[in-house]
Amino acid sequence: MTTRQLLVLLGLGVLWGGSFLFIKVLVEAGIEPLGVSAGRTGLGFLTIAPFAWWARSRFPRDRRTWVLLAGLGFLNFALPWTLFGIAANHAPSGASSIANSSQPLWSAIFGTIVLKADRLSGIRLLGLGVGFTGVILLMGGDMLKAGSDGSTAVLIMLGATMCYGISAVSIRRFLSHVPAVALAIGQLGFATLYLWPAALVTGAFASAQLGAGEWVSFFALGCAGSGIGVIAYMWLIGEVGPVRAAVVTYLMPPLGVFLGWLVLGEAIGWNLLGGLACVVAGVGLVQGLPVRRRVLRPASVVTVGTAAPLD
Repeated sequence: MTTRQLLVLLGLGVLWGGSFLFIKVLVEAGIEPLGVSAGRTGLGFLTIAPFAWWARSRFPRDRRTWVLLAGLGFLNFALPWTLFGIAANHAPSGASSIANSSQPLWSAIFGTIVLKADRLSGIRLLGLGVGFTGVILLMGGDMLKAGSDGSTAVLIMLGATMCYGISAVSIRRFLSHVPAVALAIGQLGFATLYLWPAALVTGAFASAQLGAGEWVSFFALGCAGSGIGVIAYMWLIGEVGPVRAAVVTYLMPPLGVFLGWLVLGEAIGWNLLGGLACVVAGVGLVQGLPVRRRVLRPASVVTVGTAAPLD
């Protein structure tokens, strides 16, 4: 990689790894999970809109594609982003960043079932076991002290990453012909339509107390993470290819844990360290990085940290 490409990769790792820190800050400021997901989605949509207008001539015209994008707007954005907001009430941001990285594990499972292109055998089965063991470890330490709320938070996050996994496989199966900008703007647009009315009706912002730090978190999460980050990742894929660009998956968990400790003073216990090691190792084994095997390709740039996913 060139210096520029490496800087973009590291920047994405910090930005997407810090997404869960921003979510935690906003939830603690009194914004309901629906408000957090609605705000970040709307800001991401507005940020990407100029790029989408420039690339509009390549957008799909058939109804079936837009119906699928409408469904993915809910499954890939609206639902998991709201679930992570709910989990943030009981889970540290570092644990959320680790749990989020289990998405490739779900992609491997559903990819085998739906696409039948990759077999779950040998080293990949081991990777799944190690990865999900890491998620179970997250329930220990401080999360164990939180009782059923802590365990429930981990299960909620696991459900969110399962949504990412199903979405990634669906995009690869049904929408591989759609340009990345159209994929991003279509899903973000529909998610915005779903989330903003729901957030306003339920009074998701009624108890919010926003200072400078909260506004910075909102714009970093929405404009930077859900907007500029997606465009930067698309550029990186074009420069170095999807396999090298996917290295950002390994940067997000440790950076998320570090930022949670640095900014919020979150404890780094044995459960976080053990979960971090197992999830990163499991994802590496599933993707085939330690051995000479074909790497499971990311299905779409919009499913990373941002979920991608994008979170």
